[in-house]
Amino acid sequence: QTTAAHMNHFYRAVIEANAYPGPALISVYTTCQPEHGVGDHEAAQRARAAVDSRAFPLMIYDPRKGDTFRERLDLKGNPTVSEDWYINPKTKEAFTFVDFARGEGRFAKHFDATGNPSPMLLSAEAERLANWRLLQDLAGVREAGKK
Repeated sequence: QTTAAHMNHFYRAVIEANAYPGPALISVYTTCQPEHGVGDHEAAQRARAAVDSRAFPLMIYDPRKGDTFRERLDLKGNPTVSEDWYINPKTKEAFTFVDFARGEGRFAKHFDATGNPSPMLLSAEAERLANWRLLQDLAGVREAGKK
């Protein structure tokens, strides 16, 4: 799972998938500018935001790397891989799924007039965090059950 905005990871994923002696799947995040409600020039920035917010984590799963998920699942390329959320080094603030959603028109209906997220969006954010923690557990970058 990769994005074209993360060029080194993208190339590594493609090279490793092509080198695998069986079927391989590459899932690449991209925006659909009209449907996502973003400008034509924002594709790379939105792909980076999807990764930073844990909406679309970078990962490579390679069964040749060992017998366990810990050996096979690689989360390299994600920012602050051992943390729940990416922490912006300049502002020291977490960048969450709600922050990602705020940047796309398709999620506008999930914010009230003052910018507060809907319960549905908060639920989606909790699901993204739970998914990220599961990936961390499987990859061995977080102790299972640690909050």
